[in-house]
Amino acid sequence: MRADRLLLLADLLRRRGRMSATELASRLEVTPRTIARDIEALSAMGVPVYAERGRRGGYELLPGYRPEAEELSAEESTALLLGGAGVADALGMDEAFARAARRIASGLPDDHAQRAGHLMDRIVIDPGGWGGAVRHPDALGTAFDAVQRDLRLRIDYRALSSGHGGRRTVDPWGLVLAGGTWYLVAAHRGTPHTYRVSRIRTARVLAETAKRPADLDLRALWKELRAGWNARATTDIVLRIERQHVELALRSLRITSVGTPEVEHESDDRSLIRARVGEVRGVVGVLLGFGSWVEALEPPELRAEMVRIAREALAVYDA
Repeated sequence: MRADRLLLLADLLRRRGRMSATELASRLEVTPRTIARDIEALSAMGVPVYAERGRRGGYELLPGYRPEAEELSAEESTALLLGGAGVADALGMDEAFARAARRIASGLPDDHAQRAGHLMDRIVIDPGGWGGAVRHPDALGTAFDAVQRDLRLRIDYRALSSGHGGRRTVDPWGLVLAGGTWYLVAAHRGTPHTYRVSRIRTARVLAETAKRPADLDLRALWKELRAGWNARATTDIVLRIERQHVELALRSLRITSVGTPEVEHESDDRSLIRARVGEVRGVVGVLLGFGSWVEALEPPELRAEMVRIAREALAVYDA
């Protein structure tokens, strides 16, 4: 809807400062001509936007401009109240979120407040999933501190693949919570990477300003990095598993698989799971936890690694 686009346009200019018509068109997925018409519409609405000509020109808002806050709809206020509790708790901001929720609720019309309260009593969003109390990574608080203060971070990272781990200084660009797992998006020597926060052994915030692109779109970058990782993960595995344990296996494979595993029922009591993983050794530990419930069929190197580790364990306990 055009009204929503106008709000987004004004917000982009307020947060990012001067932007060209081409940049705005790319961000809002419209043409530069549409941006020009939208700018005229904003001006007619009293928004103090002006154009600066020249090679470095573009559109800009007068400094200090703040739009009048509009009343949230019932759906918007409910979405805010429902979606933030789990993340706020993980970042140590649960009390601040509770205060904000009370402020939002107190300012809502009675029918909106009743609807929001009705759903909040019936819906819980738990980023940690099923498995008891959620244990947040030790480095999460430090990473969050560096991200919000735009300071560089010194980390000791335990990577599954060589060349990506060890001690390094990074420029934190943001944090992403995906599938119940926290990731730090940070640049090392100018190149962005994703770091699983639970694999950061130590983290220390440095008194150095992080280098972060002014026009960074973290959500778009995350999708790009994830797509690149998916493209590199080319190891297909096939497992035979007792049918009653299929759902548990799918949940366990979530941390190592790419995309959605396929399930084929082989018989009344056995199923086949086909999945794509990043590295064979990364999935071995997951599969060994199932004992005799699961058999690795393909690829041969997965079977061989399972046999090797099982024999080593047998030697320890059979001694």
